[in-house]
Amino acid sequence: MKTKKSTHRATTWFVAIALALLSVHLSQSPARGQEAGSGQIRQGETAPADDILGDHSGAKWGRTPFNRHTWDGPTGPLPTPGSIMPHAGDYVSSERNYFELVYMPMQTRVYLYDYKFRPRSAKDVQAQMTLQLSSEAPPRQIPFQFVPQPSGSIEQDYVAANFDIRPLQGKEASITFQFTLPGGKTAAETFTPHYDHFAIRPYIARAMVTGADQDAIAQQKTCPVMGVALGSRGPVVKLYVAEFPLYLSAEDCIAAVKQAPQKFVPQAPPVPKLGVE
Repeated sequence: MKTKKSTHRATTWFVAIALALLSVHLSQSPARGQEAGSGQIRQGETAPADDILGDHSGAKWGRTPFNRHTWDGPTGPLPTPGSIMPHAGDYVSSERNYFELVYMPMQTRVYLYDYKFRPRSAKDVQAQMTLQLSSEAPPRQIPFQFVPQPSGSIEQDYVAANFDIRPLQGKEASITFQFTLPGGKTAAETFTPHYDHFAIRPYIARAMVTGADQDAIAQQKTCPVMGVALGSRGPVVKLYVAEFPLYLSAEDCIAAVKQAPQKFVPQAPPVPKLGVE
């Protein structure tokens, strides 16, 4: 009888210890279902600033992207909402294409990428945006036009629509995009991203450095703030000053550009007023 009690007691302790170890393991393991593109914020990411000279991407936090698959592109997993994009915009995606949406005060641009997030020409893309403003009864239909780059340019082309989007700054908005691409099963693609706090890309915005930037980095060569070779102080930092890309040698150079943007990008226009006059 004494032997049975001892065996029962030992079994009970073994089960308790096993459950405790399992609990610790689960608490340290990543949550399931949080694949790249699932809308979860990654560890180490911080919410973007709201100032007009901020270095955030213009992406809206807490919004779920359209893709649900793990992405294996040239720069790693697909960015989650709030992550930096190549042109400091937002994205929507289908099975075969990614569309980066860049909202500026007086112009909205759309850049096209393939399923591995490699830049594609937007020459044959037809795009239209349906926008509902609170001050207007019927929704506004806004067509986009292709914007080619000059011969020899290393910048990616895009489609754009010129209109004043400032009335939406900081407001809740529902916008529908319709893209038509030539041929294939995904010729027509429609997206309705909902923005709980619509944000225009800041005048100075941090952007993702990709393989497509290497020619521009080689052409610029040196950091305009420190005067050293790009890449000599670590990973190159990419900013947009208005619509002009600028490459820096490190993050500690960003503050100097914010203080005097025209000193480093003379061709940049003055800082726009985002409020409606």
